[in-house]
Formats: sequence, C-alpha cells, structure tokens
Amino acid sequence: MGNYTLDELITRWEQEKLTTEQAVGQMLLLLRSLVERMQELERWRWKQEKADAK
Repeated sequence: MGNYTLDELITRWEQEKLTTEQAVGQMLLLLRSLVERMQELERWRWKQEKADAK
C-alpha cells in the first residue's frame, strides 16, 4: 500500500476500504511528511533571515 493524500485517505476510510491500523499508519506517514516539509520551510526561512541580516 502506498501513501495516500489526506482526501484519498478520508474517502477510503468512509468507504471502509481501510482497517483502523492501515488508517493510523497512513496518518502517521502524512504527519511525517508534513513535519519534514515544515522543517524544510523553517530551514529556508532561517537562511533567508540570515541573508537579509547581511
């Protein structure tokens, strides 16, 4: 099973195509992806602020 988008995950859950364990696993994968994206944005912002301070 691959990673689903949030909308796909909700649809599959509503259609009872996922077990509880699968849904939780998918939510954890989505959460990890969001955290990674947020960290990348924070790094980018820090670099921008550092460059602006020069």
